[in-house]
Amino acid sequence: MTRWMTDIMQRIDPDATFKARKDVSLFAEAIGLRRLSIYRYDSAYESSEAIHARIDGITAGVQPGDTVYYQFPTYNGIRFEKFFVEHMRARGTHIIAVVHDIEFLRFPSVTTFDEIKYLNDFNVVIVHNQHMADILKANGLHVATVNLSIFDYHVNGKIISRETIKKQIVVAGSLNKSVYLKDWQDSIKILAYGLKPEFLVSDQVSYQGALSPDEIVTHLPSGFGLAWDTNSDSYENSEAYAKYNNPHKVSLYIASGLPVIVKKGTAIASVISKYKLGLVVASLHEVADMIDKLQPSELTEMIVRVDHFRQLLTTGYFTKRAIINAEFQLVMGYSDEEAL
Repeated sequence: MTRWMTDIMQRIDPDATFKARKDVSLFAEAIGLRRLSIYRYDSAYESSEAIHARIDGITAGVQPGDTVYYQFPTYNGIRFEKFFVEHMRARGTHIIAVVHDIEFLRFPSVTTFDEIKYLNDFNVVIVHNQHMADILKANGLHVATVNLSIFDYHVNGKIISRETIKKQIVVAGSLNKSVYLKDWQDSIKILAYGLKPEFLVSDQVSYQGALSPDEIVTHLPSGFGLAWDTNSDSYENSEAYAKYNNPHKVSLYIASGLPVIVKKGTAIASVISKYKLGLVVASLHEVADMIDKLQPSELTEMIVRVDHFRQLLTTGYFTKRAIINAEFQLVMGYSDEEAL
């Protein structure tokens, strides 16, 4: 039996979409999975026959009894997503979803694809965390789920040594989801990285430009990484979605050795609290005060914990563990935790 992981091929850009999927396939390969390369493209103008032929070509080496891990969504269109699963089912393979985003939670007003019905066709679904598992099950998901916990982050270059942390804030990623940058007036400065936002930022915010995901992790300055998405015209439900998803930017900050600031009540807050990787706050207005009140010993402990935890992230610990747990679930019919 061969195990396969889909590998989404697309141009490199500052978006986390490419990086997260690439790292999953990279770390999966490290534990023996083979790659199934899928080029990201717009299938809207392609006939169904052509899509079927494309999938046949992609999966030519897949045999009955194999296990295929499918990174979802591919953003290649609904027909591609559906046809791929149909092909694997018809071929007699086991198929496991690796969820990167759930669109009906992220964009509820415009998503028409029934993702729950779709995911119920998989044998196992790897989700971000228990919060995501619970909301999917509440909406009708009945197949077994496995929690990733947090995204891993592969690093090519040398990470800057973080012996101390400056009392400033670093924001990276999709800046259009960081509307607070417009009106930021706190004394603590923000350094912002990413594609230029659609709005003008405050004088207290220094825009630093955009770097690729592989570059930025080795170039972020000392500071506290802020993960705080807000609703906007482009992202209608970011604040509610944060209750269920693992922001990839949190993994970036930790991989770069930065302690993290997240909002109380978000899914990722439980990870930050449990492993003491930063600050969990109820409001952005609390951030400057909480940073100022940190004692040197508290900050030192935070830096050490982040440094230890990033060794897990940068070697694919959480991806590998999720794959192993999914295989246990597939073979045994119950989770490893249930066996204890």
